Amino acid sequence: MMQNVHKSLAAKIVFSFLAILFLTHCIGFAQEGSVIKDVDILEKQKTVLMQDYPHVFTEVEIKDVQKINSRHSKVIYEKGNQQYEAVVNSGRKDMLLVATSRVMNEKEMPNIVMDVFKRSKYKNWNIEKTFEVTTPYSSEFYRIDVSKKNKAQKKKKTKSIFYTHLGQYKKPPY
Repeated sequence: MMQNVHKSLAAKIVFSFLAILFLTHCIGFAQEGSVIKDVDILEKQKTVLMQDYPHVFTEVEIKDVQKINSRHSKVIYEKGNQQYEAVVNSGRKDMLLVATSRVMNEKEMPNIVMDVFKRSKYKNWNIEKTFEVTTPYSSEFYRIDVSKKNKAQKKKKTKSIFYTHLGQYKKPPY
């Protein structure tokens, strides 16, 4: 009986998350860590959800779920040829959406954002990816993921930098 309760809870979590993904595609557009168990839950429920809700879930392919910090996880998914990341609250049964990021070409970034970035202290870092980001409570803004290899430790350091559409630095939403 306890196993059925866990399966039911897992199905509710997965459905809540996937419903959020669908809604973010209707409304608008959704960072580095270790893989968490949620990806296994999502994989187990994928077939059932695609059969029950084909209009929602046949277009989205979940690629990975990663822990960002103690409070947030990101779900990397694709819809068609476009890649997205949805950041959700971790450890909650309803997986509330924090932000949705759409991967975009660096050339699509507003010139003012790139000009400000090129004058920032990260100008010599490598640009890994650029994103258009929305949250449930704000207008769009931009994220640039940069990396720099530490020669002494031979380890790559990665950082996400956020900017408004006017090129102003924005405090990370997560």
